[in-house]
Amino acid sequence: MAFSTTITFLFALLHLTSAHFTVEYPYWRGSSSAEGTSQWIFPCANVSETTNRTAWTTTGGSLRLHVGHHWALTYVNLGLGSNVTNFNISLVDHFNQTGNGTFCLKETGKARLAAGLSGAGYDAKSVDGVDATLQVIQISTTGAALYNCADITFNATAALLADSECANSTDVGGIGILNADQAGNTTATSTASAGAAPTSTSAASALQMPALGGVVAAVIGFGIALT
Repeated sequence: MAFSTTITFLFALLHLTSAHFTVEYPYWRGSSSAEGTSQWIFPCANVSETTNRTAWTTTGGSLRLHVGHHWALTYVNLGLGSNVTNFNISLVDHFNQTGNGTFCLKETGKARLAAGLSGAGYDAKSVDGVDATLQVIQISTTGAALYNCADITFNATAALLADSECANSTDVGGIGILNADQAGNTTATSTASAGAAPTSTSAASALQMPALGGVVAAVIGFGIALT
């Protein structure tokens, strides 16, 4: 009986570990699976700020994750400065990231970044050289939030990831969440698997996740920027 219980526990632990996510680009602060860290800990998994920052374009750089959930409500926030504690610029408001593997946004939250910088007294020119931190949050089937952070420095000459470096795995994509009263006339583009062309469909038929009470989904196309 003890052996059976131990095996069950190990399988459960393996599932929890594999269901976590990593930030591959910009490079995360450090492993949130290392001793003393945990993706359950707000705001950055108990991983300290790093000096090994990634140069990130001033108009919204690429973001590549390796994800382990079948679906997860996902948020991307930004805090300006060093030793950030306030992630008050929302680059990607909640959307349902679907599928397991690589998920990549080519140009993350371009319009939202411009608005957030403006509110903080910056623009794409004046923010060049400013340190900041990206906070990525995923909320999956249990309802618990997982956190990871990546430290960046805005750089006007930084490049986006190449298409070959920013391609979703097969059957990995995202579904945007809308209020029910916003979806009446919404036409969306379905999530495309790697190499497949997206097709047009209605928001209601695009919904591929459990009901979330008062929300419907409009699909965000494969590999595009969220603005």
